Amino acid sequence: MNTEQAFNTIMESRVFRLNGEKIDLCNALIDLSNAIMAEEETNWDMGDGLECCLADLVIGSYWALTECHDGQYSKSYAAMCALGRIYNPSMVGGPEEDTCEHEAYELVSEYLLDPPDCDAGWNEQ
Repeated sequence: MNTEQAFNTIMESRVFRLNGEKIDLCNALIDLSNAIMAEEETNWDMGDGLECCLADLVIGSYWALTECHDGQYSKSYAAMCALGRIYNPSMVGGPEEDTCEHEAYELVSEYLLDPPDCDAGWNEQ
């Protein structure tokens, strides 16, 4: 899966669309991170004109997962760590208010409160 496919999977899902498919957001974010890591060059403006672009999705999702992960051995923590390979917040305190990254943060946080059982089977492998 390439970055565009991984990004579109999330953007077309129930995270951002009322009629979108319910997805395993944790796996989708891990797939997105892996796709970005595999690329030589990333179009961080991908999705410009949507609710958020790729950069905003990564930043907002990272901050949502810092607050919503289910502990060190959970898939949500693994997703946060995967995003941490491509986004290093340094001394930043979270997504900026009234930005697309904040919109992504809010939508991802809301979705994580009612996930499609992201951690099912994670510790059993």
